[in-house]
Amino acid sequence: MNQPSQYISAFSRFIVLACIAVFIGWLFDQILLVFVILLAGLFAWYSYNLIRLNDWLWSKKNLYPPSSNGIWSEVFDGIYRLQKKNRSRRKELGQVLKRFRDGAEALPDAAVVVQSNGQILWCNKLARHVFGLRWPEDTGLLITNLLRHPNFIEQFHQQKQHPDMAEEPVLMPSPIDRESTIEIRMVPYALGQLLILGRDVTQMQRLNQMRKDFIANVSHELRTPLTVLQGYLEMMQDPEMGGALPSTRAVGMMSDQCDRMFNLVNQLLVLSRIEANRDNVYEHIVDVPAMLMLLEKEAEQLNLDRQHTITFNVDQNLLIHGLEDELRSAFTNLVKNAIRYTPNGGEIHVCWCKQDNQAKFSVKDNGDGIEVQHLSRLTERFYRVDKARSRSTGGSGLGLSIVKHVLAHHKSQLEIESEVGLGSCFSFEFPLDLIAHRRKRKA
Repeated sequence: MNQPSQYISAFSRFIVLACIAVFIGWLFDQILLVFVILLAGLFAWYSYNLIRLNDWLWSKKNLYPPSSNGIWSEVFDGIYRLQKKNRSRRKELGQVLKRFRDGAEALPDAAVVVQSNGQILWCNKLARHVFGLRWPEDTGLLITNLLRHPNFIEQFHQQKQHPDMAEEPVLMPSPIDRESTIEIRMVPYALGQLLILGRDVTQMQRLNQMRKDFIANVSHELRTPLTVLQGYLEMMQDPEMGGALPSTRAVGMMSDQCDRMFNLVNQLLVLSRIEANRDNVYEHIVDVPAMLMLLEKEAEQLNLDRQHTITFNVDQNLLIHGLEDELRSAFTNLVKNAIRYTPNGGEIHVCWCKQDNQAKFSVKDNGDGIEVQHLSRLTERFYRVDKARSRSTGGSGLGLSIVKHVLAHHKSQLEIESEVGLGSCFSFEFPLDLIAHRRKRKA
């Protein structure tokens, strides 16, 4: 029933009741009294329904409206319909809010919503790990009091003054770990608010620095031999100096530098090939004992001038699934490094055995050892603990990097234990699913 019809119906009933009251009062000659009684009854009726309406509105158990007649029935039904519609809207808004929160929690970045003055309104779970925020304890606190880096504070005030200006991301140390770096972006949000996004870019920064170091090192490594070659060639082109230059020495120096460049380029090609290789390691079985037998002979030739005591302890029945060329590079690099960098007359122990259901290879020496701060960077390309000594021994700075990539392809990683003055141990282990034992011949 529409609203005008409700008013007409209610007014008609009131007129009918008034006419009946006038008629009864005329019969008993008490028109005023009967009319007063009618009004009192109507007041009691309306008061009764108001009390029922109030009790229903404040009741938490009874969701349905009380039954009534006339306009009160329409009032109860109308309020019930409004409540039902509001509950439906609240449910929809709750679902929208839940989807927003789920989406915000799924973001790969830390997200913080702040007021224009910097008061924190909301943050996702990742923001608690990246920025060190506590939720909901930090609600209402100023973000500039929690992230105190000068670059961040300056960028925040600039963004507040010029919200439409695209700002560059801010790099700052992590409030949780000073060794980590986080990148922060600020974007305008609803109603003058700001959305602050942050991510950990420590690994990206390290990779970028490694790329720069790699380019610089390659350039340096190639510049030295090319400078030597260029110098001798210029001297040979000069008639006066060319005759005085000992040809044997010049040719020997140029040959050594060419060998050095060739070795460097070859190592780079090997490393590039290993990184690009996607062959299945399970398709081949590598006879590691036979490989180590050849490596032992090569080590004896390399050890003629060093006079180390080298021992090989090899399990002759322990084979693995893998790529032979790659594994030969890894084994050879570790053994040759031990021979090169251990002082003359040292002891080197090479072991290939099964330990804790894994195939383990280790090279242990009693050399000078390596300081702790260098251990985590030894597998970086061209990283050297002692650059002068590395070049004098013929090292290119790529051997351990090759070992690292080979082992990653074979589900393993290089473990380095070293103590200054006592020596070093380089080892790695292959998981059980890569082990392939040699079949024993029947008698």
